[in-house]
Amino acid sequence: MKNKATVVVSKGLTGLAWLEDNISAVFLGSSILLLFYEVLARYFFNTAVYVSTEWTPVLVTWSMLMGNSILIRERGHINISLFEDNLKKPENKNWLKLYISVINLIFCVIFLNSSIHFVSGAKASMVLSESLLHTPMWIIFSMMVIAGALMLINSFVKFCEDVKEVGSNPRSFKTAMPLILLAITGVILAFVMLNRSPLIIMAVMMCGFMLLGVPITFALGMATIVAIMRFDIIATASLASKMFYSINKYSLLAIPFFVVSGNIMAKSSIGKYLLEWASALLRSIQGGLAMAIVGAAIIFAAVSGASAAAAAALGVMGLPLLAEKGYPKSFGAGLIAAGGTLAIIIPPSSIMILYACTAEVSTTDMFKAGIVPGIIIAIVLVAYIYGYCKKKGYGKADVGKFSVKEVLHTSKKAIWALLMPVAILGAIYSGICTATEAAAVSVIYASIVCLFIYKDVKIGEFKTIFYDAVRTSAFILAITMTATLFGFLITMEKLPQMILNIVLEAHINRVGLLIALNCVLFLLGFFMSPGAIILIVVPMILPVTKAMGINPIHLGIMLTVNLELALLTPPVGTNLYVLSKISKLPVPEVIKGLIPFIAILFIALMFLTFVPWLSLCLL
Repeated sequence: MKNKATVVVSKGLTGLAWLEDNISAVFLGSSILLLFYEVLARYFFNTAVYVSTEWTPVLVTWSMLMGNSILIRERGHINISLFEDNLKKPENKNWLKLYISVINLIFCVIFLNSSIHFVSGAKASMVLSESLLHTPMWIIFSMMVIAGALMLINSFVKFCEDVKEVGSNPRSFKTAMPLILLAITGVILAFVMLNRSPLIIMAVMMCGFMLLGVPITFALGMATIVAIMRFDIIATASLASKMFYSINKYSLLAIPFFVVSGNIMAKSSIGKYLLEWASALLRSIQGGLAMAIVGAAIIFAAVSGASAAAAAALGVMGLPLLAEKGYPKSFGAGLIAAGGTLAIIIPPSSIMILYACTAEVSTTDMFKAGIVPGIIIAIVLVAYIYGYCKKKGYGKADVGKFSVKEVLHTSKKAIWALLMPVAILGAIYSGICTATEAAAVSVIYASIVCLFIYKDVKIGEFKTIFYDAVRTSAFILAITMTATLFGFLITMEKLPQMILNIVLEAHINRVGLLIALNCVLFLLGFFMSPGAIILIVVPMILPVTKAMGINPIHLGIMLTVNLELALLTPPVGTNLYVLSKISKLPVPEVIKGLIPFIAILFIALMFLTFVPWLSLCLL
């Protein structure tokens, strides 16, 4: 009986996972098609599509909510693993995993409870949507309950797995780790009950949970919710309401759409064609192949907006070519990892979209502001590569005569990739499309080019492409949900005003403030993802920087370039690990190749910090 029950439960969980994966992917794909149809209807049929206006954001929100559940199932939420990495005994790691599972489980219980109150309230009041469809809002909100239930089921499954793992190790009950974790919990609870400041409670709990390795989403969420509930600041249903509306924003839709577009191109040979085209242009220059990597990275960045996708695509294509021509493997890995970071400064950029939504500035203005800094960084990278190759003698054997015929030949394959950024950015800057609409169009364009022109992506691969896009985007938007509660609490408690008073009383001028901000952001980049840094830091510093006369667009560019460094530095640096995996080099070897590029980015950051004109000249 026990085995039969186990088999039934296992099949049920497998079926549930299949439903989560496929339904979330269908929601995301449907939203892209709806928005694309709206663009077509507006320009070719001169009509509005009311279904798209209302349901595109809803479908993306539903997809991201289910994606959050998927991340729980796969333990895909990012955390700071320093404490776990320093635990030598497996039994201690097992206890820590169980402790984290308990925290996650408690969050999911609170989330589901709040969602039930939220949906029940909307149903009782019979509130309708403001669009012409007049959809009952409880139907739109209902996914909060469904996703909350799925999150709870997946959290409980992980909890049971961790209990089993702890119980299967005879040494588990001979270690002091459970007592240590219980003592930490007791201290936290006593601190919560005795302290009278919601901000201090939140800050201490958040830092404590993050250092223990609780995923950033849940550490931030639990710390803020406990502080809010401890002082009864808002009603239970309001927690779910704020989280739902934090991601149900039209401008945020561009993030998952550009992720899908980037994933499609990462599966294709676009990187190869761009690299061949750039190499043909730079054939007569020593180090031309390495410079061509930067050129291809610029085009890829202007198409995908996804740094890891750019680094992965160029790594697969470019590393073997560089190694074949005698370039050191660590140099090649460092170059491509750094080149990939251009995707978050050269528009369209997911990080810029997230900053624009958080700071409530124009996404188009952020895109315009990123053009000159992105070009400057690329030029400096190329200048370094030229000097490095001249000094070391790399690429000398490959120098040949510039051939118009070769350029034209490579352009035939690369032309569709080259046209894409022109079409996307041209549509945004000319006002033909919003950034979100352009993101949806980019998915359709990339699909057509890769399916029917390059013919190197199969229809069957789109399932994986959408699965990956849901997971990548859900991580960003899950943090957005809990960070919204964080932002609400710090606003209610007037933290930005407190920081401003401290700055004014300390007589810190604008230059001093910019230096301090860069230092803090650089340090945070070692431990937190770029998205998390934006969502946590921006609400605190934006009122302060505005009061000090710092333009929010300039601040956004400064912050974005700083976050480029976060993609290259351990323990969180995404591009670092992507290139380590592709190159099969140990992380320290990749870091060795990255050091000069990190120095270049740091110098560029200083120029962009203290010369605001470079960011604002195109506005």
